[in-house]
Amino acid sequence: MNNFENQLDEIRVNLYEETKKMNKEDIIRNVNSHAQKIAQEFGIKIENTVKENCFQTMTI
Repeated sequence: MNNFENQLDEIRVNLYEETKKMNKEDIIRNVNSHAQKIAQEFGIKIENTVKENCFQTMTI
């Protein structure tokens, strides 16, 4: 189990280093790109269930 935790910690550090200077939109694009590659590799179909440019707004 300790080896698994060490590997997970290493992945977390790598992801942080990869994304620490990115803005929110760039992080989302990066994560989606990785997810698409993984899904393709394992034959998983990803469906977009969220409408593009649909943001919740608050008024005061």
